[in-house]
Amino acid sequence: MTGLAYYAGCTAAYRLQNIARSTVKILKKLGVDFKIIGGDEICCGSILFNTGLMDEGVKLAEKNKKQFADLGIETLITECAGCAKTFRKVYPEHLDFQIRTLHFTEFLDGIIKKNNLNLLHKYPIKVTYHDPCHLGRGLGIYDPPRNIIKSIKNVQLLEMKRSREGSRCCGAGGGVKAAFPETSIKLGRERLRDAEQLGVDLILTACPFCTRNLNDAANSYGSGLKTKDLSEFLLDCIQR
Repeated sequence: MTGLAYYAGCTAAYRLQNIARSTVKILKKLGVDFKIIGGDEICCGSILFNTGLMDEGVKLAEKNKKQFADLGIETLITECAGCAKTFRKVYPEHLDFQIRTLHFTEFLDGIIKKNNLNLLHKYPIKVTYHDPCHLGRGLGIYDPPRNIIKSIKNVQLLEMKRSREGSRCCGAGGGVKAAFPETSIKLGRERLRDAEQLGVDLILTACPFCTRNLNDAANSYGSGLKTKDLSEFLLDCIQR
């Protein structure tokens, strides 16, 4: 049985389930042999670590470590930037954690390069990419999402002035959306204005939490600019 597993994360599992469905469909479409933890999935504890509740976070880390071992998991794929950072950088600071973790964009970028996939959007579209804090500044993952976007025919990628290491936060992370919802929306609006200056049709990102907050911010002041997770956007572009 495969040692590769997909970990959805809480936001994609409960609030934005289409992201999880899209990611799973893409993996299946590409013939990847993997398992799904599904309803038995345990929260990674990112929000606990980020808000200083270390003891509670470690308890979840220990539960996850045991569950992954029981399921024979050697490698995790996740579309959640916060989960990826937690597994890769936070867990090893608190316990012996040997599970390899890949963000979905890293995994997919490798497959695209290896198999020369034919990716096509059904009509010409201009997009920009928002760097999630946990994925970019947290893990240094900037190129894989962009490589994927650039490989899709009919898609033009335009960069915001504040991108990569200098990217503006979407406003959702670190417990801000829960504790300070108005501030979270204000930050999201600022990021939307960065994108609106480019005249793009769509914002793409690689984090369910960023997707949610940017869309919440757009709805709060009537912006027509929508944000999609890269997995949702990519699903219909795979020609197989």
